This record gives sequence, structure tokens and C-alpha cells, in this order.
Amino acid sequence: MTHKLLYFSIGLLSAGTVGLIIAIVLEIQTGEPVYYLMMKIAAGLFGVGGPLLGLGIARRPRKCKKKS
Repeated sequence: MTHKLLYFSIGLLSAGTVGLIIAIVLEIQTGEPVYYLMMKIAAGLFGVGGPLLGLGIARRPRKCKKKS
């Protein structure tokens, strides 16, 4: 379960990054306000993916070392 959450959050953060890059390219090429929507979607993905990444890392099983 925790691996799925971790992978899902990394995927959301990656999608957010791609959205920001596309929005910047659209802003430079066209100058139209289409990138506003892309920025909102990308920010939303970061807003969801960031906390999920934190939860995924926090809920990882810890490996205990045996003392000899």
C-alpha cells in the first residue's frame, strides 16, 4: 500500500512539473491567458502530490538491524 501511495504522489508531482513547463512555453509562444488554466492544474497536482509524498515516506516500513 505505501509503495502505491509513494509512486502515485511522485507521478502527481511529475505531472505538475510537466504542466508548469507547458504553461511557460504557451506563455512565451502565444501570450494568451491559456497558461492560467495550466498553472492552476499544475498547482493543484503539487498541492495533492506533495502531502501524499510525505505520507508515503512517513509510512514506509522501517528496517531494523539486528545487534550481534
